[in-house]
Amino acid sequence: MNTIILTGGGTAGHITPNLALLPYLEGYEVHYCGEAGGMEEKMLAAYPKVQFHALPCIKFRRALSPANCKIPFVLHRGICEAKKLIDTLQPRVVFSKGGYAALPMAMAASKRKVPLILHESDVSMGLSNRLVAKKCRYVCTSFPALAAQYGNGIFTGLPIRRELYEGSAERIVRKFGFAQDGKPNLFVFGGSQGALTINRVLESALDELCARFHVLHIAGKHAFDGKHINYRRLEFCDTMADCYAWADYIICRAGAGTLAEVTALRKPALVIPLPKSDTSRGDQQQNAAYYQGLGMIEVLPQEKLTEESLIAAVSALPQKRSKLISAMQKASGNDSARRIAELLNNFRR
Repeated sequence: MNTIILTGGGTAGHITPNLALLPYLEGYEVHYCGEAGGMEEKMLAAYPKVQFHALPCIKFRRALSPANCKIPFVLHRGICEAKKLIDTLQPRVVFSKGGYAALPMAMAASKRKVPLILHESDVSMGLSNRLVAKKCRYVCTSFPALAAQYGNGIFTGLPIRRELYEGSAERIVRKFGFAQDGKPNLFVFGGSQGALTINRVLESALDELCARFHVLHIAGKHAFDGKHINYRRLEFCDTMADCYAWADYIICRAGAGTLAEVTALRKPALVIPLPKSDTSRGDQQQNAAYYQGLGMIEVLPQEKLTEESLIAAVSALPQKRSKLISAMQKASGNDSARRIAELLNNFRR
């Protein structure tokens, strides 16, 4: 039996690229390892042919925290359980998308001499990937400069799920009852759980923005008071393909997955990167700078985010639409999932 183990979790950005690979893994029995009760386990429920395995794992906190003292013990336990799973499943290859939930299986694969391929989404390497990068058969990257830093590096781009190209704007109109009045559509999201800072400024700017746009907003659990005839709020969205199809313009963070999707779908976007802090190594700022340098996005730094600056930047997007789309069209086509799958399929019997 040709068996492959996929691993990665903690955020949707560490999970959805793995899901994008599934249609291309013909001839493999696919297993997925991650955190019990984590986002990856919930998302995998929609893929009954993929068996999920929970492993002990723990997130490293950049701020000083007593919880970090538990890391060596939890990680050791996770690696031991991952080794047992490898011994049982006998995978031909392990593919790691990174994140703390991927580290036990990635390290176990290295110790068991199972071919390990990882993918890094960001301009700079995340901690869990850095710990195993030199032990991998290949380091796949979303950015050419990062691949050049590793002797085993391969620039593949970032895998995007096929279904994102198959959304229906009409379903959003029917579901939320937006008026057919000719206003352009603005889709606002800060990641799968929303973004509190963006939410607060959007709330204050809502009347002005809704005078110009229909606004669909993934706000997470934030208690958002804004109400307007042209505004609809979601806590979470599992129909991103439809939202993308509906959107004329986007406000978003600068996660690598988000930027890859927005640009692949040719959606003019105002990007507000998450700043470097106790919870971020500054990767979103690096990602945004790269895409901005190619002329594909507009960037508004969070430290400059106000009601006035948000309204001004969003209102300027229609005048910049043609230029932004032209830059996105010049980028190479997104065939990343197929490229990575070809590497993985080399290990089949």
